[in-house]
Amino acid sequence: MFIGTKKNQEKIEEIRTAPELLRIEAQYARGEGALKLFLLLIVAILFVYHEDLIGMFKEKTKEQQIVLAGMLFIFMAALVFTLYMMKRRKGKALVVTEKGMFVEPSLAQLWQDIDEYRWHVSPDLNNFLFSGQKHGATLFLVNNKGLWPKIYDLAPHGIFFTPQQIQQVDDLLKRQGIKIGEG
Repeated sequence: MFIGTKKNQEKIEEIRTAPELLRIEAQYARGEGALKLFLLLIVAILFVYHEDLIGMFKEKTKEQQIVLAGMLFIFMAALVFTLYMMKRRKGKALVVTEKGMFVEPSLAQLWQDIDEYRWHVSPDLNNFLFSGQKHGATLFLVNNKGLWPKIYDLAPHGIFFTPQQIQQVDDLLKRQGIKIGEG
């Protein structure tokens, strides 16, 4: 499923030629605007009070300065990483056709490559995107081609299904002869 970009793009183009049956937009955290505002506020505070902050920083011992700088770096890196992940997920969609499914550009699977699937609903998924909103089930796909079985989860792509979409995908996968897994 996760293969080189050229092979993956070829698979996506093959899947795209079939009629589209279902499109599910990725869900992402609604807190992106608040996070950007928070970062802007931090920058504004640093700009306005930079002399006072530098003075307080210089009063500390060398060890304390290293610890404070490390904490500040880790905090800012976590904020920037969260913004990056939100931006990366925005605009993605799971496209299901008669030939297979894909989430461009990283995931593509033809129906004959999938051996089984299962639905996963977890209370942890509701905190997955840091938004507090409720999410439906996510889909696990099992591909037994190759040496070891591979299980692919659509949750990291922000793909969550409503009960109606679950029924549609169940019907389609049963028509394709793909069995539902246990567990």
